[in-house]
Amino acid sequence: MSSAATQAPGAARHRSRWINLASFAALFVLWWLITAPLVNGQPLVAPLFLPSPASVWATFLQLMQNGYQGKTMAYHLGISLFRFGLSFALSVLVAVPLGLWMGMNETVKAVLDPPIEISRPMPKLALLPLLIIWFGIGEVAKVVIIVLALFPILSISAMQAVRGVGRRKVQAAMALGASRSMIFRRVIFPASLPGIFTGIRVSIGIGVTMLVGAEMIATNAGIAYMAMSASDFLLTNVVIVGALIMAILGYVLDLLARALENKVVHWGGKEG
Repeated sequence: MSSAATQAPGAARHRSRWINLASFAALFVLWWLITAPLVNGQPLVAPLFLPSPASVWATFLQLMQNGYQGKTMAYHLGISLFRFGLSFALSVLVAVPLGLWMGMNETVKAVLDPPIEISRPMPKLALLPLLIIWFGIGEVAKVVIIVLALFPILSISAMQAVRGVGRRKVQAAMALGASRSMIFRRVIFPASLPGIFTGIRVSIGIGVTMLVGAEMIATNAGIAYMAMSASDFLLTNVVIVGALIMAILGYVLDLLARALENKVVHWGGKEG
């Protein structure tokens, strides 16, 4: 029975991996079908609106070789990663501890929860003019708008993760004579990690999306900037290359977060 139990998760992961690959393949085939000249020598969708995979790949190779507007693709990608990485790191370092504190202290929650909840549904792109007035058109405004989008998600997820910790675990640790700091380190924080990582993974997708808004602020570099500026000249191939790079970036970052979660929270889903 134990052998079958240990083989089942591995078989499920293997099957899931094949389903993921099949899903990507189906999307690629659909893209190829609607852009291939199969109906009277013409594609179902004009290349101006949706270029073929081969055309997009050729554009990607050209961009890798020649760059875009005098800057290499590595430079554009590096600038975008810098903006996202700095914003994400600041958000995690501030929002997660604050959320943990809110989850453990009702007074702190009563003070900080209302402004965070009010800011959460606020459309951050609507704040762009205000951020430009406050911080100018430099990198600070770009970082701040991403932080504003990530901060509520990370803090609320950390707070809810703490409040979801079983009371019996805390009471058992107290009965064994554990101090408050030891209870936090050995009980509350480890039990909160699955919820914290869920918030991190959600915030990665939102952060990559907000990167597009950030690169709308007076810049001349970045993957999202490249895609948006190319749309002004109807360079659909470049727009799709930029969009695919952003999608792949978000997907890879999510995979890294998932791998880190599996390594750190190795007991996830195994508690009784």
